[in-house]
Amino acid sequence: MKKLLRVNNFALILALALTSILGSTNHSKVAPLVLQALDYTENPVDIPNPDRGFYRGRWQYGETPFGKTPEVDHRVPVDASSPLYHGRQMPPVEGDDIVETEAYNRVNVDPYIGGTGVSALPSISFMGFDLCNFSSNAFLSRANGKDYDADPEKGSSKSFAGRTGKTQALTPYALNYIRGLLQKVREGNGVAFVKFSYDGNGFSYVEGENEHLILGPEPIYVTANNPSAMCDVPGYTDKNWAEYHILQLKPIFQEYEDVIMCVKAGMFGPWGEMHTSPIARDPKEYKKLLDAYLDAVPASRSILAHAGAFLAWYNLTYGFHYNFSNIDSIPLPPKGSREARFGYFNDSYAAGNWDDNGSLSEGSKMFEGVDESGYDRYKTISWIHKQNQVVQGEGGIGNNVFGNMPGAILEAQQLRTSNLNIRHGNYSLWSSFIYNEKNVTAPVTFPANDKEESPPYSGKTKTAIFDQVYNGKNGLEYFRDRMGYRLVLREAKASEWVKQNGTLKFQGKIQNVGFGNVVNKKKVSVILKMRNGSNTYTAATNLDARDWLTDENGDNRADNTAVWRDLNFSISMSVLGKVPPGEYDIFLKINDPKEQSANRRCIRFANKGNSWNAELGANSIGSITVK
Repeated sequence: MKKLLRVNNFALILALALTSILGSTNHSKVAPLVLQALDYTENPVDIPNPDRGFYRGRWQYGETPFGKTPEVDHRVPVDASSPLYHGRQMPPVEGDDIVETEAYNRVNVDPYIGGTGVSALPSISFMGFDLCNFSSNAFLSRANGKDYDADPEKGSSKSFAGRTGKTQALTPYALNYIRGLLQKVREGNGVAFVKFSYDGNGFSYVEGENEHLILGPEPIYVTANNPSAMCDVPGYTDKNWAEYHILQLKPIFQEYEDVIMCVKAGMFGPWGEMHTSPIARDPKEYKKLLDAYLDAVPASRSILAHAGAFLAWYNLTYGFHYNFSNIDSIPLPPKGSREARFGYFNDSYAAGNWDDNGSLSEGSKMFEGVDESGYDRYKTISWIHKQNQVVQGEGGIGNNVFGNMPGAILEAQQLRTSNLNIRHGNYSLWSSFIYNEKNVTAPVTFPANDKEESPPYSGKTKTAIFDQVYNGKNGLEYFRDRMGYRLVLREAKASEWVKQNGTLKFQGKIQNVGFGNVVNKKKVSVILKMRNGSNTYTAATNLDARDWLTDENGDNRADNTAVWRDLNFSISMSVLGKVPPGEYDIFLKINDPKEQSANRRCIRFANKGNSWNAELGANSIGSITVK
């Protein structure tokens, strides 16, 4: 009996020993995931990132050979003898307008001075191109427009002489000029917000007293000086001139996809704002225009239009009859669909209370049986929110419930505001707002309809959510940082070690604390950098930055873990190449799939600590030992 027990005990000890050896062997094949020693808190400072934030609009106040004009676009030349016009620049920058700029307060006569005490480094270059030289209806100066307007023979062929451009195809010189400016953006560190129009400087419109349109500037508007809207280039006579010009621009859109943030479909009306001109009130023309842009602009990029333009296109494309009274009932656009590509521009952001000086209701008169009374601000904003797209504003910022904080915060969360003109708007309304819990959480009652022109209002009462991170700062600093997306790394766990033929595993959490989301597709790559050397090893992950969505209810506080998004990936070491044994830092690089530089236009996390590597254009997410 004792012998049997001794044998059984020996067998048990042997089994336990074998189990221990086998367990140790198995464990050695899979390294544990280790929490990385990083700072996971947000740093409340300006983090310039592509496709979001402020942009530096061009503004002109002094006399020029072409007259006064508020907004200035680059005049596209016909040939080397064409006079150029870029307006006033401080400093003079041609293609890459990326320079630290203080936000305007609408008090200073000179918007270049700023006046709010809050500056930003815009990552967006405003690239407006004026095609006035290529339309027989477009005036070449402010004086030309006024002289025509006062001409007793206005409308006759004689009255146009010497005052307008000439309807024609874009010349090779013109196309190369456009390429040259976009190339300067590529060589800089920003992206281009692109707009083409036939009156980028507003010479067809008289502002102030007796405000009115002088003439529709488009080459598809039939006048004595422009007898046909149709292109006369052989092989393309089925297209109108706007369609043909966009077709000519198609190769440029494709060539510079890497630096074009979005394209504003501003071919109609003064300043390219798609209003006032007879052409800008014709649904059929919007259908042609937007179809042309959908074909020419890469599918990865959004096209900005106002709500009326979208409705006109949507109805004629799919046979529906939506208008401003039911725009909010349009179904959520399917991913990858043409309708999902449309973003929104507001040329008087939060300026005129109910309809932002007519910008939000723009195009409502186009729809039969529906006048402007069919427009509802909240229905329009509901449609914009569902689009989940780029939302650009010119920054009117009026002294109203939508322009003042905290109402402005609630509106921006619904609009998903991504871009504003740093030089246009009364930003002192936000810089004078102290961001603290009492001020931010003060209940805001909105107007119920357009009849309520002054408070107290009787619409919905809402309360913004206070984020302790910005306590004591001002409202403009908060708004500056929240435009578009803003990414904060909340958790990072990486393999403690990995064998040269093994798999690097990473599990993390990321939070988007911005008003909006990443819209343009991004490539997300992992980089191993030798700790005591310069060698790097890079591989693409299957992560999609567009999945890192902001909270739908505006609760982007750090403790809202429900909206921490997964940041998990596994990379076979063989994909990284022959990685020598040693100590490595792990970086995550997020940029455009077609980016041509090593470290430009990369997305930076908004974390505290020294986690950004400018040389790599990548964020530190941990370290690992390669065995």
